[in-house]
Amino acid sequence: MSKSADPASSKKPKRKRPRRYLRSRITRNLILETAQEVFLKDGYAKTTIAKISEMANVGYGTVYSHFKGKDDILGRVIDNVLEEFYGLLNIEFAPRDVIGARDIFHTILLSVFKLSEEHRNIMKVYEQALGQSEAIAAHWQGVKDYFIKNIKMSIIFAQKKGFAKEFDPVIGSKAYILLIDRFIWEVVNGVEKDVDHLTNTITDMVFQGFFHEPN
Repeated sequence: MSKSADPASSKKPKRKRPRRYLRSRITRNLILETAQEVFLKDGYAKTTIAKISEMANVGYGTVYSHFKGKDDILGRVIDNVLEEFYGLLNIEFAPRDVIGARDIFHTILLSVFKLSEEHRNIMKVYEQALGQSEAIAAHWQGVKDYFIKNIKMSIIFAQKKGFAKEFDPVIGSKAYILLIDRFIWEVVNGVEKDVDHLTNTITDMVFQGFFHEPN
């Protein structure tokens, strides 16, 4: 009777990332971290690729081998800030009732404002860039479009379940994001200091206008 093969020996070894890939990732992260420091210190207008490469101790051309320019770098920095929020949006929206829908909207909205508050310094730099760079303006519009798409799907789900009133979900989602966009920058600039009160007020407005009263 022959011996059975050892299960461990039959497993294929995991493919390791090439060292070149790992070095590339380390360099990319170093550039992003250094760039954020330079943006915070010098502001958007005075930050240059030359300063970033010097501070990171990497070649000028190396920075461009990873990024298209400083606008691309700033966009990636902001994407890292928003990563937590993107994760929340990717959670399936499937509440059982209006109260559940309200809780989800409230949680996401509060997370947005808290992230804006927590990262207000780099968000201020980003706000500077919005007024000076078409690429950054396009990046922010892409972020808003992503939010609009997710809110629209949530509204459609709520309408099908009978939680939400009948209205155009595209216009409704755009109106909601335009409102949030306005208040993000008020939080960033310290105009709105109580994010809990702000979140509660906006959530109440949305659910009193868009949703049916809970049973």
